[in-house]
Amino acid sequence: MPDEAHPLASTPPGSPGRPGSARSSRRPIWWGFGALAVVAVAVVAVVAAPRSSADAPQAPPPKAAPPPLPVQVYVVQSEAYAPTLTGSGELIANEAVDLSADLSRKVVEVKVEDGQHVDKGQVLFVLDSRDLEAQLARLRVQARFAKTSLGRYASLSESGAVSADSKDTTRLRVEDLQAQANELEVTIEKTRVVAPFAGTFGLRLVSVGAWVQPGTPLGRLADLDTLKLEVRLPERNASQVAVGSRLTFTVDGRTETFDAVVTAIAPSIVKTSRSVLVRARVDAPRGLLPGTFATAVVPLAPRPALFVPAISVVPSPTGGRVFVNRDGVVKEIPVAIGVREAARVEVTSGLAPGDRVIITNLLRVRNGAPVREVSAGDTASAGDAPKKPTEGDKAAPKAEGDKAAPAGSPEAPKAGAPR
Repeated sequence: MPDEAHPLASTPPGSPGRPGSARSSRRPIWWGFGALAVVAVAVVAVVAAPRSSADAPQAPPPKAAPPPLPVQVYVVQSEAYAPTLTGSGELIANEAVDLSADLSRKVVEVKVEDGQHVDKGQVLFVLDSRDLEAQLARLRVQARFAKTSLGRYASLSESGAVSADSKDTTRLRVEDLQAQANELEVTIEKTRVVAPFAGTFGLRLVSVGAWVQPGTPLGRLADLDTLKLEVRLPERNASQVAVGSRLTFTVDGRTETFDAVVTAIAPSIVKTSRSVLVRARVDAPRGLLPGTFATAVVPLAPRPALFVPAISVVPSPTGGRVFVNRDGVVKEIPVAIGVREAARVEVTSGLAPGDRVIITNLLRVRNGAPVREVSAGDTASAGDAPKKPTEGDKAAPKAEGDKAAPAGSPEAPKAGAPR
């Protein structure tokens, strides 16, 4: 029996109806995956392989310590400081009085002019005293008659013609009349208003013919040759003002400065202002008048104090701080500030005599940084002056092939051109 042809024998390889064609079509895909796997294994092997010491990353070299910063310092020293205190005050006359009458009488004479300088004991006003003088004359007549009677009684009492009582009564009468006359003389003396001290009479307040009573003001007398200055100072400074110390003061409208000597300090504090009153004597007022407002500068008792340049104190939220050189290392110290002056300030706490306070390069110093002290003539201490180039700062010479061509020559490289 002839062999029957297989149904698929005539199907060409690779045709859809041939079974081996499906396997042959999948083979290239598996080969691609295999090649990728081999490449991945090779890459992993290369990455995992140990590197040589030349290829390993090098640790960065340690940074060199910064050089010490050049600074200038101020050595703190204790000094005797005499602070001054400014206060307001008023000038008053050395002696001043409001003249008034002691009796109820009429002014019959005025012997002083406005603004006139008068001497002590000079009569300024005269009151009517005619009735008093008449009474004094009568008493003097009665006193003379009584003295005459006393003489007769004395001679009669020796012979026993009169009793001793009559003689004593006459003697008492004489003494009484004399006392009345003396009293009347004092009253008459009060009718003359005299200057109690030498000074300048102010403005006359009454005229001739005016009726005055005890206490009626007639005018003001003031001694302007010497003035007094009364200054009020805070009570906390009361114990720091010394009697005999000299102070200075100025007044509005005058450019010169006046001197005064402290003569007294009030023994109590003014409760309303919590201040103490200090009085000073102005020996040369030079035309100043009582009542003038004055601004006084009062020296206080000397005390030990520590001062530093004002530039060395750095402000801080808690007050101030300074930088001190401690064995070549910066130390930041908080300080308390007292008196402030134009170029220096007082440090009340935080520093001690001998501390070396840094006064330059304050913007560059830091707590714990190394520093070195330099003199005031060293420009490097300022931190702003440029340094002169040294041999190590000069650029290294270039290779023979890298010599720079003169500017403008054809060999000079242009900007951006490859070399």
